[in-house]
Amino acid sequence: MMDAEGVTTMSSTVYTMGEADFTSMARNMSRWVNHVLGGAVHKYRSGEAWAPSVNLYEGADHYHLIVDLAGMDPKNIDLRVEEGVLVLSGQRPMPETPDDAPSTRMHLMEIDHGPFCRKLELPDDVDVEAAVHLEAVYGNGYLRIRLPKR
Repeated sequence: MMDAEGVTTMSSTVYTMGEADFTSMARNMSRWVNHVLGGAVHKYRSGEAWAPSVNLYEGADHYHLIVDLAGMDPKNIDLRVEEGVLVLSGQRPMPETPDDAPSTRMHLMEIDHGPFCRKLELPDDVDVEAAVHLEAVYGNGYLRIRLPKR
C-alpha cells in the first residue's frame, strides 16, 4: 500500500483461526494435493485413535453435550466420569463398501473409524457425584449427555 508521500507501507491483519476454520482449510488442502498428485489422499491412518466432535451447551441447571458418533452401536460406547473428567471411548466400525467386487477402489476416506477416546474436563459447577450416574441417550448418530449442575 502506498501512502500520500509515495512510500510503500505494509498493513497487517491479525486473524485468529478457530478449529472449524482449520478443519475447512485442511480439507481444502487435502483436495488440492489430491488434485495435483492425481491420486487419493487418505486422512485415515490405521491404528490411530480419533476424537469425535462435541458441542457443549449450558442451561440454568445442567450442561448438555452432544457427541457426533454416526454409525455406532450404543453398546460399543463407554462413558464414565473419572476425577472431574468425562471419558468417552469406544470403537466405530469402518463403513461397509457399497460393492464387494475386487475392482472397487477407494478414492477418498474422510469418515473416521477405529478406536476413539475423548476426555473432557468438566466445568467446576458440575455435580460430579450426580454425574457418575449419567443421563445419556443415543439416536440419529448423536450421543446426548446431560450433566447436572450443583
